[in-house]
This record gives sequence, structure tokens and C-alpha cells, in this order.
Amino acid sequence: MPYTQEEQLDIAQRRCQEQGLRLTPQRRQVMSLLLGHQGPVSAYDLLDELQREHQPGAKPPTIYRALDFLVSAGLAHRLASTNRYLACDHLACDHGHDAGTLFLVCDECGTVREAPMDAALRRQLNRSLGQEGFRAGPQPVEIHGRCRDCA
Repeated sequence: MPYTQEEQLDIAQRRCQEQGLRLTPQRRQVMSLLLGHQGPVSAYDLLDELQREHQPGAKPPTIYRALDFLVSAGLAHRLASTNRYLACDHLACDHGHDAGTLFLVCDECGTVREAPMDAALRRQLNRSLGQEGFRAGPQPVEIHGRCRDCA
């Protein structure tokens, strides 16, 4: 059974407390806005919503600070290729994403699926990158293509 938005916000609150972080009312509002979207959304679209629904005078730094916090706390993700944000699909999971996260981005319809990266795949990727003298950072891996519905 999927969690309600309020339950997801409570889970986000607990995740912050476990990390010794504070989900301030403003950060919670931005998290709520993210959870209200089915897919990735731009910071400026979120800013427009924040201004309409909660803080009429909010400025771009407000949304970017909140998004940076949510990403660093593991509650949201930033898709580098499209510069859009989305709430973590696995807020309620007890497993971590130690091996990394894969984002499957459909170039046709724009849907994004989040999947934990298999540890063996991460090792192979790191081995291949190491042969090129390159070391990957902690960023998630984005794979662009077509989803099942668009293929």
C-alpha cells in the first residue's frame, strides 16, 4: 500500500532526526511540493508553487537552499542532465543505496524511475572507469532511453 503524502513527510522527518538534521517548516513545505509531483520538476517551478501556496515573497535562494538540504539528506535527488529535482522514491525503505542509484529517464515522455544500483554493477563501472584513470563521485547514474510504454 503506498504511503500518503503526510506519511511520507513524517518519514522524511524521522530520516532527518536519525541524521541529526532538522526538517524546518520551510524545508518540509518544499518536500511536500516535490512529493506532489509525479516526476522531476525545476527549481523555478517549485519556487512558483512555494510563492503561491506558502511564501509569496520567496526568492530563488530560498528554494535552492531547501533543495540542497533535501538532496544532501537523501530525501530528494537532482537530475544533472535536466537540472530538475524529484523526491526519493524509496523514503520508506530500510535499505540504503550504498552501491548507488540509477535513474532511468525516458526521453520520450519524461518519466523517471529510480532504482538502487546493484553492487556488482557499481564494481564493474568503477573497474571500467579505473582503467581510464577516472574515479566516480557519489552522484547517481542517469540512463536515458525509452520506457516500456514508449518503446
